[in-house]
Amino acid sequence: MKKRKKRRSKTEGGDNLPFDDEMGKNQKAIKVLQRLFDAGYGTEKEIVNMTMDEMLALPGVNVADLCIISELQKSIKANKVISYLSEKTEAKEETKGADYGGTT
Repeated sequence: MKKRKKRRSKTEGGDNLPFDDEMGKNQKAIKVLQRLFDAGYGTEKEIVNMTMDEMLALPGVNVADLCIISELQKSIKANKVISYLSEKTEAKEETKGADYGGTT
């Protein structure tokens, strides 16, 4: 008889792997993004230009999904898609021109 590997289960107090806390924070957004790809929206331009009617026509869409699509559209416009998906924000650059040291 072949011995089966025991599955790791978080609900049964399974071991946490080092990446478990970091991964999955925004899995819902990634699933919505995959649904957009499956529906034929494969470019930033197509996603940004989606109308509310097109969003509502997606199969199984709910209010949470609409919020995620809206946030994704904002992130695309701001060129911050990876930051949005990883839920990490970049520090804002300090304003230039405050300390040139010259006279004008």
